[in-house]
Amino acid sequence: MSQSLLYHAFGVREGYEYWRTEYGEGCVRFFLLCKPQRLVCPRCQSREVSRKGRRFRELQTVPIGLMPVFLVTEVPQCQCRNCGKRFEVSPLLPRRMRATRTGSKRLLKTCAA
Repeated sequence: MSQSLLYHAFGVREGYEYWRTEYGEGCVRFFLLCKPQRLVCPRCQSREVSRKGRRFRELQTVPIGLMPVFLVTEVPQCQCRNCGKRFEVSPLLPRRMRATRTGSKRLLKTCAA
C-alpha cells in the first residue's frame, strides 16, 4: 500500500502513516497510525507526553468500485508530563464533500446490504 494512494485518493494528509489493510465483510479497511509529532498537549502545547493507551475510530470514505472503504485511524490516549492533563488526539476529518444524487443512492444501497 502506498502512502501516495491514501494522500491522493482519500485525502489522508500528514500526521498519519499506513499500517495495514484488511479485506473482509464485503469491504476494505485501511489502518492508519498517528505519527508522534501529532502528540501535543492541548493545554500547554508541550510535546512531552506519554501514551496511555489507544482506541481505533472507523471512518467511511469513498468506495473503490462497489466495495465500501473504511479508514481505521488510531486515537492515542495521552497524558502531558508537564501539566498532567489527559487527552486524546482525534483524527483530522476530511473536508465536507458535496453529495451527488447517484452517489447518495449507491451509498444507501451499500449501507443497507
